[in-house]
Formats: sequence, structure tokens, C-alpha cells
Amino acid sequence: MTFLNPLVLIGLVAAGIPLLIHLLQIKKLKRVDFSSIRFLKEIQHASVKRVKLRDYLLLLLRTLAIASLVLAFSRPAVKGFIGSGSKTAAVVIADNSPSTTARNEYGEIASQIRTVSSALLNNLHEGDDAGVILMSSAGDTGAVVSSLDPKSLSNVVLKSEPSNVSEGYDAAIDEALAKTRTSGYVDREIYLVGDMQSGEFGKAVPSYVPSNTRIFFVRTDESPNDNLSVSGVKLLNPVVEINSPSEVEATIVNNGGEDKSGVVVGLFIDGKKVAQSVINIGAGVSRPVRLAFSVPSGGFHEGSVRIDDNSIQRDNTFYFSFFAIRKLNVVVVTGASQAGDFVLSAAQAVMDTSTVIDTKAVTPGNFIYMNLAGVDVVVAETYPHVTPGSEMGDRFDTKLEQFVRGGGGVILFAPEPDEVGAYVPLVEGFEIGTVKGLWTRSGNAFQSLEHIDASDDFFSGIFLTAQGAEKVKRNLVIRIYQGAEIDANPFAHVLMSTSAGPFLIGREAGSGFAFAIASGPDTASSNFPVSPFFPVVIQRALFYSAAVSRRPMQVYAGEDAMFHFAGGGMNSAVLISPSGNKSEVVPEFVGGTARFNFHRLDRLGTYTLIGRDTLTEISVNVNPRESNLAQESDAGIKAFAGKIGFSSGNVYVVKAGKNTVQAIDRLRRGEDLSSLFAGAALLFLIGEIFVSRMKTIS
Repeated sequence: MTFLNPLVLIGLVAAGIPLLIHLLQIKKLKRVDFSSIRFLKEIQHASVKRVKLRDYLLLLLRTLAIASLVLAFSRPAVKGFIGSGSKTAAVVIADNSPSTTARNEYGEIASQIRTVSSALLNNLHEGDDAGVILMSSAGDTGAVVSSLDPKSLSNVVLKSEPSNVSEGYDAAIDEALAKTRTSGYVDREIYLVGDMQSGEFGKAVPSYVPSNTRIFFVRTDESPNDNLSVSGVKLLNPVVEINSPSEVEATIVNNGGEDKSGVVVGLFIDGKKVAQSVINIGAGVSRPVRLAFSVPSGGFHEGSVRIDDNSIQRDNTFYFSFFAIRKLNVVVVTGASQAGDFVLSAAQAVMDTSTVIDTKAVTPGNFIYMNLAGVDVVVAETYPHVTPGSEMGDRFDTKLEQFVRGGGGVILFAPEPDEVGAYVPLVEGFEIGTVKGLWTRSGNAFQSLEHIDASDDFFSGIFLTAQGAEKVKRNLVIRIYQGAEIDANPFAHVLMSTSAGPFLIGREAGSGFAFAIASGPDTASSNFPVSPFFPVVIQRALFYSAAVSRRPMQVYAGEDAMFHFAGGGMNSAVLISPSGNKSEVVPEFVGGTARFNFHRLDRLGTYTLIGRDTLTEISVNVNPRESNLAQESDAGIKAFAGKIGFSSGNVYVVKAGKNTVQAIDRLRRGEDLSSLFAGAALLFLIGEIFVSRMKTIS
């Protein structure tokens, strides 16, 4: 605290006047003895005590009144950190994330944020280096809108609307720090106006924060904590076939503190409601809900799971899409042996499916020159007889790798010894694993099937339980006589294994999927090709690899997406947004593959990318962290700022309201306390009058 008129403080000497008067009025009494007046003395002592108490109280009140008046005239003030004529570099961060669409007793939170943010900008002065960040744009190029006329930025905030994009407070603060660090002004300030939702306080990344940079967290009143949301949807079977039953599992989350009953959960496919479930869900609980459907046609289909409206409407619907397989085009690379016959027979076996599987057998030499446009899966049971590094082997491997990484599927059977040169680069190039060598039985020895991973979604719909897989394995009695010894990549899926190691391994490769089977498709290698489980595994591998290559994408609003197309002849495509708007997109070409990049998709719903036909679909949803409306505590906010690098004395948490700007301004520029001391003096004088009258009455 400082004094604007410090010389007036000499007047504090006057505070001793009441004490001086009191001392001068004290008279020395002469003692005179009377006869026995015991009761009179008792009355006299009691009266004297009351008089002395009032005198002391009057003395105190008069002294305090004079001291307060002197202090008031000396103009005491709390010094702020902004000089009266200094310029300021200030950035206002306005939270416009989806959670701000919730309402409290004052209406929509987003509206309150806009009002306070605009008032803060209007409180700055012309010449101040001001900036505005709408939180949905944090982390993007041009996130900060700057001006030396702060009031002109007010419209940027007032015209803003709540976004579907969720960017954390850490990203916005990082942008604001970058802006203020470039300013030549001494005083630097950041204002973050938001609902202070706990989920927005992500991982605080330490940053360089100059000591003259202050941050104000301006929090709105709490919003109702009763929000329900659909946080995710997944296909329980990754392979969807036409006219066949399929299921999705939706996750419903009760983010509030009260149990909810009678919640209606609906499944919509291509805009039509096809299934519904009514559930009860406890407070703070997430619950899976299964919904069944089937589709009569192949191709891409748009889906959504919806619940009733509540605090945030944007998270009541979760969008997804899927590809229903109508027809598969399969190329089998084979020789003149019976091995190719087993594969072709398994692919064409009549199973419980409406999908048509067209197969074509080619030799390794013909495969090199084959046009793979329209091919879904390649099955390789024969490889070129080459040494490692030969031209034919390189061409074979390169063609197959480009096909798979561009979105195709492949199934690799173990080779003959003279085919290892083409086989090993494929298994290791797709990062399925490391080929340690080929083995063959000695005498009557063989390997047995030991394990089937029924929990992997590869077996969805085939095995309902691990016990079912164990029963199949026990009844099959698979015997493997020769094959490849593969050390599986830690990130690969070991779907079936023998007593010696992995037998069936799967791994995503680029935009496609690759399988490796550790034996050949002939009876000399194992009895697997003649078992009833062989066509089941082969057809599932065909469907699965084709489904993965057409697996639509899912992103949260504001995220980027990328799609690879290796079919060739694709110089441009058309992207259709959920609202129906169309825009042409031109790909980059990397190694003969067209790569489409999509930056910050922000409309909720499903985008469709169309070339000669539909290439893929991209579903965009609200980030689930927006659904929990719980607010961070003041202590948690300050701890978060401290982890970034702000000193504790430069972090302020204030409440948004009508007096927010005045409260912040008092902190910024200080406050004259003269009126406070003048008011105190008046109260002391009123108290003195009241005590004096009490003395007179007595």
C-alpha cells in the first residue's frame, strides 16, 4: 500500500489528543474516612467501574476516528501492476467449445462468455496490442486476430458461435503466449474466459513465460451437471454382408450426478430408424447398448446412434459408417499344383453368406503384369523361384506391397524352399514378423494347433466364447508337417498358434491388411486344407482384409484425416460434406499412390469422398471430453498455470459477471482506499455519539 499525500500522515499526532485530554481530566482524590457505610461503598465501586469502561471505549473510538480521517486525507492506495500511461499487450481467449452450449440460470454459457470477452476488449485502450483467440481455432494457422484498436475486435467475439471443435486450454494459452512474446510492450496479459470445464485442462506443457506476463482465468457460473452422451459406436463384427444380421455396440454415458431411467437409444441406418432400446443408467456410469440391423445392398452406409435431448445436444448423436460387402474379386497366385485348388475351393465354398466371390488364378509371372484395379484380395500360395534381390522377385514384391499399402488385402502362405527369396521380403516388409527359416518334420513328428484367439475381432461371429474356440481346436486335430518359422511382430495379431509358434498372423499394412499362414495350402504341408475349418478361416481372411481396406474413418471435429488410393488414374475427387456442399480435392502422389488430405473437418456427420464411385466415408463427432460439464477448482486452475510456467503471483481466477471488468481493472491499475478510511472514521464517530449518550443516561 502506498500514500498519494504522505505529508498528511504527520496529522496522526492528532490521534493522541483524546488521550491527552483524558489524562488532564484525571483528578487526584483526597481520602476521607466515614463511619460504616459498607453497602454504599459497594454501590460506589460498581458505578466507578462502569464509568471507567465507557471512558476507555470513548477514548478508543475518538482516537480511531481521528486516525482514520488523517489516513483518508493521506489517500492510501493499493498499487496495481499497470502504470497510468503504459501500453499493454493483451490476448483474450474466448471459449466457444461445444460444452458452452449448455445453459445455467443466466442462459446459454456461450452468450455470457461473448459478453464478458467483449467487455474486456472494450476496457483496453487504443494503442494497446490486442488479440483475440476463439478456442476452436487454437493451434491453427492464424488463430490470433490482432489489432492496435482493441474495440474493433469486440465484433469478432460477439459474432462468434459455439463450435463443434474441441481444443484444450493448453493449446489456446500456448498461442496467446506466442503472441505476447512478440510484443515490445512491458505489460503483457492473457484473459481466458470460459466454463473452466475439467476436460479442457489437458496436459500442461511447460513453456517460456516471461515474468511480466499475467493470466486471468474468468470463469462462468456452473452449468447443470446432468448431461447424457453417446461417446462411441463400434461394429461388433468388422465384416458386414448384405442381408446378414450385424450388431453395433453404442456406449451411453451419464455424466451427471443423478440416475436416469427410460433413456431411448435409437439406431439409424441411411436416415431410417432400424432399432431401438430403452435403458436405465446410473449416475456417473457408462453403459454399452447393443443394436441389431441388416442392410439389403452393398457399398457404404451411413449410420448414427441417437438419444433424447439434454444439456448438450451436440453429443446426443454419434455418427459412423460402414461398408457392406456385396462382391469380392480375388486373385490367387498359384502354380500347377493342387494347392491352388484348395484355396479356390475354399474361397468358392457355399457358406452362410450372400456375398459373391469371384476368383481368378494366375501364375507369379503373369501376376507381375496384371492390372489390379478392381481386385480386392490377393492370395499368394506360390512365389517366383528367385534369389533375393533378383529383378523378378523385386517386381513381384513391389507390386504386391503397393497393392496392399494402397488398400488391398493379401494372404501369404508359406513357400517352397526355392521361393523363400520372394516370400521373406513380403512378410518382413509388411512387418508381420521375422522369418527365421523353413522347417520340415523328421519321421512322424508334427506340430499341433494349440491356441485360437477368440477375443480378436477377426473371429467375431465365428466364436461367441473362448470355450467355443477351444472346442473347435480340440475336435479339429490340426497337424502341421512343414512350414515357415515366423517370429511375430509385437504389434501383429497372432490369431492361431501351434506348439512351436504363430500359425496365423495378421497385421495392418498402410491402408490394407496382410495375413501370413505358417504352412502351405496342400496336404503335404498339413491336414489343415482338408479340415472343415479351412474354408471358414480363408473366407473370413478374404472378407476381413477387404473390409479393412474399405473401413471408413472416424475423427473428432477439428481433426485432420488422410485417405490413400492405389487404384491409379485418380487425379481428383469430390468431397461431399454432411450439409451436402461439394468441393473438389486434388491428391498428392506418393510412390504411385494418391494421398488425399483433409484439414480440420468440423461439421458433425459423415463426409463422402467420391471418385469414379465412393472411395471412402469420414464420420465426424464431438470429442467425448466435452460431455462432462464438471468444472475445475480454483486451486486446480492455478496448479495448471504453474505447470505451464506462470508464477503464482501472476495467476488470477475471477468470476464472470457484471462487475468482472471493474474487479480486474482494480487489480490491474490499483485502488484508492481514501473512501474506505473516511467511511471507517464516520462509523467510529457514530459509535462515539452512541457511547456518549449511554454515559449521560447512566
